[in-house]
Amino acid sequence: MFRRVALIIFYDKQGRILLQDRTGLSKAGELWGYFGGGIEPGETPEQAVIRETREELSYTLKQCISAGIVKTTDKRGTIERHVFLAPLPSVKKLKQKEGKSMKLFTLREAKKAKSVFGDDEVIKKLEKMGKFHFQQPSIKENLQ
Repeated sequence: MFRRVALIIFYDKQGRILLQDRTGLSKAGELWGYFGGGIEPGETPEQAVIRETREELSYTLKQCISAGIVKTTDKRGTIERHVFLAPLPSVKKLKQKEGKSMKLFTLREAKKAKSVFGDDEVIKKLEKMGKFHFQQPSIKENLQ
């Protein structure tokens, strides 16, 4: 099985990232995960990340940067993760509609969190990017 997903990773000024508590939603035993989901047929990754952010957080994403693609394969198949980064807006602007709660994690904490296979590869990619905190996206993509 091959699956394409678009993920949004919000980060704060300390470089922490926002994860979703997936208790009750888990398909693979994970407790924490990224916001986002499947890319629908005919949809671009950018369109998918906007739609998923709206569906899961009732938030209209206006700008983000692409952190690239992370592809992993296990016994269930291949997942192609299109990863996007955006500064964390005021948490008051986020109305979580999917998942139990949300929490900020350092990259080190996120690595240790029980997540779905391959999510750790996203963390490794973020670590290789270096310090992405304190930055507004350098590439303002018109996502609308």
